[in-house]
Amino acid sequence: MIRYAEVALNVSFEEETLTYEIPDNMKNLQIGMRVEIPLRGRKNEGIVIDIHRIMPNHPTKEIIRQVDKRAVVNKEQIELAKWMSETYLSTLGEGLYKMIPSGRKNKSIDFISSIANEKLLDLNSEQSKAFQEIQSKLGSESIHLLYGITGSGKTEVYIHLIKEVLTNSDKSVIFLVPEISLTVQTFARLENVFKNQVAILHSTLKVSERFSSYISLLDGKKRIAVGTRSAIFAPVKNLGLIIIDEEHDHSYKEHSTPRYHTRQIALQRCRINQASLILGSATPSIEVFYQAKVGKIHLHKLTKRAKTSLLPKIIIHHKKDNSELLGDELLHAIKDRLSKKEQVILLLNRRGHSPLIYLREEKKFLECPNCTTHLCFHSRGKAICHLCGYKESISSIEKKYSNDLEYIGSGTQKLEEYLLEKFKNAVVERLDQDSATKKEIFFEVIGKLLEGKINILTGTQMIAKGLDASMVTLVGVINANTGLGVPDFRSNERVYSLLTQVAGRAGRADLKGEVIIETTNTDHPVIQLAKDQNYEKFFQFEIQFRKDAYYPPYCRLVRFVVRSKLEEKSKFSIEEIKKEIDLFLLKNTNQKIIVLGPAECPFYKIDSNYRNHIVLKTLNLTILKNFIREKIKPLKFHKSVYLEIDFDPMDLL
Repeated sequence: MIRYAEVALNVSFEEETLTYEIPDNMKNLQIGMRVEIPLRGRKNEGIVIDIHRIMPNHPTKEIIRQVDKRAVVNKEQIELAKWMSETYLSTLGEGLYKMIPSGRKNKSIDFISSIANEKLLDLNSEQSKAFQEIQSKLGSESIHLLYGITGSGKTEVYIHLIKEVLTNSDKSVIFLVPEISLTVQTFARLENVFKNQVAILHSTLKVSERFSSYISLLDGKKRIAVGTRSAIFAPVKNLGLIIIDEEHDHSYKEHSTPRYHTRQIALQRCRINQASLILGSATPSIEVFYQAKVGKIHLHKLTKRAKTSLLPKIIIHHKKDNSELLGDELLHAIKDRLSKKEQVILLLNRRGHSPLIYLREEKKFLECPNCTTHLCFHSRGKAICHLCGYKESISSIEKKYSNDLEYIGSGTQKLEEYLLEKFKNAVVERLDQDSATKKEIFFEVIGKLLEGKINILTGTQMIAKGLDASMVTLVGVINANTGLGVPDFRSNERVYSLLTQVAGRAGRADLKGEVIIETTNTDHPVIQLAKDQNYEKFFQFEIQFRKDAYYPPYCRLVRFVVRSKLEEKSKFSIEEIKKEIDLFLLKNTNQKIIVLGPAECPFYKIDSNYRNHIVLKTLNLTILKNFIREKIKPLKFHKSVYLEIDFDPMDLL
């Protein structure tokens, strides 16, 4: 009898799987293997999720070839993909293909070994209390928030808990960090404590190396998976513990279908495996801290720095005069630290040289032709759009506008030039998306900082978290109010977190730390609360706003974004969605659902796509999902239109 395979594809079909005949020469084909199949006259790839002998009631084609010699996804991953399909209204294949390693053939990167601890450190009284409380729940489904100030030693608690799991059970661990740079530092620490038990999963590895790490977990040869967002799908054997460090970080949200949040996947995996989840942060997300405050998850606090160091002294400096990039107080403090052979970190959360190019004759700022945003002047004579990547040479712009240009504002490139001019004998390095185009450059710079070979490190938010350099005693923040007033309900939370995290890089060892925050708005409550380093006070301030405005954690959000290069089609499509929503609300008057929109997105045009959105606020996501599945998903839009459906979006821009 003919055998058939149900194949899940990484496409947005309505069908979960397509049925193909298994050729006689594929006797060893198994569930979980990838295959190449014909689809609409082209070759495509899919994953076998079932094998059977039930003849379908339609013609079938044969599988072209078997890609894998062994299964690359397991039963738990297939079940998890089915859950994702229901939760995020995606297809089974779209979920499965988030789990398998992919990427470019990059260079291998040496791990930063200089920061690795050779052994477990003893825990202090606060750390021991948190460890014991979490340890008592291991082996059962439990959720914990480890809320500790910067430098309080959360990582050491994690390592002791991992040791407990590996020593006293046959279970495995997933350890997640938000940035690849932090992954490498964490790997170095864990590898020294747990020899040959750590598999690292991130996009900077060669594809073959990533797959080798992945298979070592699938086969149970290694029991600790370390990585960024996608490592939540690591195929570990007998999962016992998931750790999400810096859980507040927005990089844990996926922005392509299925648009999952890592925390939600972790919760589901813990339910399936009766495992424990630890969420760690000095600035927890408002939703998570709220859950801890109302007793829905366990709360553990670390209020003191783990070593002898104290929290840094924080000063707010009102910056009025824009003639100098840095104020006198910060300049003086930098000179003082350099004279003592100490290190400085300067955060300016703006890429490029000058954020604005002013056309004097036209009396307007130069805009991107493809987006509703301004072009930014970059060194090497380029004007670049930070939304779509459009580039134009300054020489061609000068020809168009009679050389009548003025460059306004400051980015990290301008700051680097300024520092090199002011401190000619200092070693200055810059880290942002422009300088660290290759990840090995990022690791090289971080390694030099940790080895004391850099005097001043400047950059964007990528330098704000996770760095534990003992000689950094001064942190400066330039234009600290950047990001405040953005039309998004999480803007306060983002800025507070960034300021707190970067301040935490100062004075992490025996030397005293100092932070100087330069801003044009010293009285803003978020700036003042960041100065006080009092997260709970910030939480009280922010939670009242969320309650008054009916935002998470007091509701759940669903966002529909329609984009099209044809403006009228984008507007027409979002109105069609609104009609369906209005009909639904007429039939469900007992449901508390608030509709925002339709409206233009704050970034209305990106990459020549016109974007319109609707945001729904609700307490009952289940009934909304059924409505979306039955009424919104089947809508037929013009071929130029793409619809994004995002549950629990992290921003509304």
